[in-house]
Amino acid sequence: MNQIKKMTGLAGVLLLLGILIAFNAVIRPMRLRADVTQDKLYTLSGGTKQLLGDLDRDVTLKFYFSKSNDRISVPLKNFAGRVRDLLKEYESRSGGGLVVEEYDPKPDSDEEEWAQRYGLQGQSVDLFGAGGDLYFGIVAVSGNREAVIPMLAESAEPRLEYLLTRMISEVASEKTAKVGIMSALPVNGSMPSNPYMMQQGSGSHKWAVVSEIERQYDVEEIDMTATNIAADIDTLIVIHPADISDDALYALDQFVLRGGHLLAFTDPMSLAAQESANPQMQQYGMPPPQDSSDLNKLTAVWGLEMPSGQLAADEAAASLLQAGQGRAERNAAWLSLRDKNINRDDVATGSLRDLMLPFAGAFTGSVSNGLEMTEMLYTEADGFLASTAAARSGKIDIPASTKRLPLAVRLQGTFKTAFPDKPDGLKESEKPGVVILVADVDMLADRFCMQNINLLGQTMQQPRNENLSFALNMVEQLCGSETLIGLRSRNSFDRPFDRVIELEKQAAFKWQAEEQRLNEKLQATQQRLAALQQTKGTGQQLMLSAEQQAEVKKFREETFHTQQSLKEVRKNLRSDIESLGVHMKALNIVAIPLLIALFGIGRGIWIRKTR
Repeated sequence: MNQIKKMTGLAGVLLLLGILIAFNAVIRPMRLRADVTQDKLYTLSGGTKQLLGDLDRDVTLKFYFSKSNDRISVPLKNFAGRVRDLLKEYESRSGGGLVVEEYDPKPDSDEEEWAQRYGLQGQSVDLFGAGGDLYFGIVAVSGNREAVIPMLAESAEPRLEYLLTRMISEVASEKTAKVGIMSALPVNGSMPSNPYMMQQGSGSHKWAVVSEIERQYDVEEIDMTATNIAADIDTLIVIHPADISDDALYALDQFVLRGGHLLAFTDPMSLAAQESANPQMQQYGMPPPQDSSDLNKLTAVWGLEMPSGQLAADEAAASLLQAGQGRAERNAAWLSLRDKNINRDDVATGSLRDLMLPFAGAFTGSVSNGLEMTEMLYTEADGFLASTAAARSGKIDIPASTKRLPLAVRLQGTFKTAFPDKPDGLKESEKPGVVILVADVDMLADRFCMQNINLLGQTMQQPRNENLSFALNMVEQLCGSETLIGLRSRNSFDRPFDRVIELEKQAAFKWQAEEQRLNEKLQATQQRLAALQQTKGTGQQLMLSAEQQAEVKKFREETFHTQQSLKEVRKNLRSDIESLGVHMKALNIVAIPLLIALFGIGRGIWIRKTR
């Protein structure tokens, strides 16, 4: 009987093993995957999945990383591993339309040569370059189109999905986006169609933001009196539409309803417009250019307006401005935006930290049905509206009631026409559209976003803040695939060992206390030695007295003992951290098998009791 039971038990084990092997063979081709990370680091957004599922052309992602370089830090290797895993997720989701290739560009290898051809930037991993160059970049290739991330840094991890999706979208499309620029200001360097700007010396310098846009896209200048926006314009940028006519507004209206992307910068008080005025205009009967602009006639139908003559103010974001006679005063309407004023969740603004908006407006109202609004820039909860007159004087009174004010917003969805009486025009969007509204124009002017530096006798420009990056990010988002709009920033993989950090803090505090005590003793001894030196005669100044020698000996002994105690602090710190590490390893190694064993014992006891 016992023999039969043993044979039956063996047969059961073999049967279970066979079932497990068969189950593994069945599910293996299914490529079942689960993202169990707390922040869903490997879960792609819906927009990215849509793009990968609708690829019209095959795309290859070439991942270059110098993994054989043994001088690369462990955190960087771990980050590279997360990039590799995310690329594999892209490949898995593409259904075969996207292939990932990995290369290790060793010195003087073909892989290194190709990395350099693609424009990847090799960086030295040590001071003298003896460790060879580090390559860490990605190239997207589809047909004859290429896109490159020359060097990845850990700080880019929150935008990594956006960067990859943008690359794929760029190479998978045959067309380069076309951008139209319409402005009442001389942003293109000259405005022959605008009599306000035809003055000597004005309009000769193209704004830096326009120059940067021209580097990346096909750009066409759109006249302020245009009655139609060409169908090949993908994104239209409107900068300070002062005195815009109803015909031009209707052209913008129909452009948005056809599915065009609109980026509009308006301003209740534009300093750039004021500075472009020429006193000689009045001699020819020409009024000065208007310093305010809005698209309220258009946006009111969408539920939003920018109040004219009213500026956004926030004491928490106030800038320090020169007030004359060497004085500086805070102006709550000259906004310096930091982390709390910038949407951290949106990839277009998530990496920005420093923006300046001189005398910006704000948007009020609620968006109409069919539209969704995302605030990109905003005041804090203590924001309020102030008059332009108060802002000019710098004497702004804070009202009793304050609230958060949106300064830049993105609208998505179905737009309604602002001209329902036009007989032949569209009445609402043919497809979901996108509009970005910014209540400031001056942030784009070179004076407020760039600064001149002298380099080897030549004047060069460099960003003063991240205003230029903000504008370019907005244009990039609108010119890319629809899937790029609204992508959220990803969380970075940062899992600090809180207990270890706490131990280090405690040790550092104790160490600093001991070090401070030692320095105090040193100062006291030096003062004591100086006092003893003053009591000696003129001929004895270069010789230590017996009392001085005893004092020095005492100090040396105390220094030795203090240094020993510092070593003991460091030793105990290492011991505590090592002990913590051992406990964690033991928990990881023993806990799971122990739980399984306890589960098995408990189940066995339960089965016996139920028989």
